[in-house]
Amino acid sequence: MPILPVDVLWIARYDYRPGWSLPLHNHDFLQMILFLDGNGSFTLADQTVPIRGGELFLIRSGENHGLRAETLVRTLDVKFRVEPGELATALGKAARMLEWHEPSLAARLERIRTEGEQKLPHYRELCAVLLMEMLYLYLRQDLRAELSDEAALDAVLPRDQLLERAVGCIRTKYQTQLTVRDIARAAGCTDRTLRLHFQNVIQMRPLAFLQRHRITQAKMLIQHSDYSLKEIAEQVGFQTVHHFTRLFTALEGRSPAVWRRDYLEGIRKDVYINPTFENRIFTVGDGRESG
Repeated sequence: MPILPVDVLWIARYDYRPGWSLPLHNHDFLQMILFLDGNGSFTLADQTVPIRGGELFLIRSGENHGLRAETLVRTLDVKFRVEPGELATALGKAARMLEWHEPSLAARLERIRTEGEQKLPHYRELCAVLLMEMLYLYLRQDLRAELSDEAALDAVLPRDQLLERAVGCIRTKYQTQLTVRDIARAAGCTDRTLRLHFQNVIQMRPLAFLQRHRITQAKMLIQHSDYSLKEIAEQVGFQTVHHFTRLFTALEGRSPAVWRRDYLEGIRKDVYINPTFENRIFTVGDGRESG
C-alpha cells in the first residue's frame, strides 16, 4: 500500500491462559496491545507492571516486551509500520501507555480484524485508515493528559465552579490519601457527578488527574531537591515507591531515576536559541573547563 503512511501487518484477538507467558522479544515494527481484562504482568522496555483492563500499550521498534498471565488475560493486538514523517515522530515521543476505557477503541480494533479476515476490495487501505484514526486519537489522548493537569486547565477553572473546587481540593491535599468521595465532597457533588463532569470536561477520571498532579509535583522535587526517590514518592502521596515508579514511567516514558539523570546531564548543556551566538564565557570546576 504505497499511498498511506501506515501499513497494518497483523492483528489478533488473543486469550492468554493462566500460567502462559510471552517471552521477552523485540522487532523492527510497532505494536499496540489493548488489555481487555485479566491479571498478570507486562514487561516493556525493562519495566514490569501489573496487567489492568483498559490499558493500551504502544511498543516501539526495538523495545523488549513480554507478558505472563496469572488469570485469563484477553487482548487485542495489532502490529504495523509507519513511514518516516510527522506521525512517526509523534509516536516516537508519545507515552508508552494510556488508560483508555472507551468502548469504541476495542470496536475499532475488531473492525480492523474483520476487514483483515474478509479481505474485500481495498481492505488494506481501510485497515490503514482505521488504525491511523486510532493512532491520532492516541496522540490526542496523550496530549490532553499532558495539558489537562495544570496550565491549560487554569483557563477553564474560573468558568466551572465544580471543577474549580475539585481541582483546588486535589492541589491542596494531593499529599494525603484522597479518594473520589473526598474530592466530590469538597466539590459539593456526588461521586458519580464528579466522575462524569471530569470525563466530559477534561476527558480524565478524577483519580487519574490526581495521580498526574502528583507526578508533576514529583518532577519539581526531582529537579530542585536532593531527596531520594522513595522520599519523593512519600511526599507527593504515593504509598510505595514501586507504585510511584510504575506510574511515572507510564506517563513520562522513562523511570524517575532515568528522568533525574537526564535532567542533571542537561543542566550543563548549552542550548543555542540564536544560531549566530557564540558563548565565550568559561567556567572552571574540578580541574575542567567548559564553555
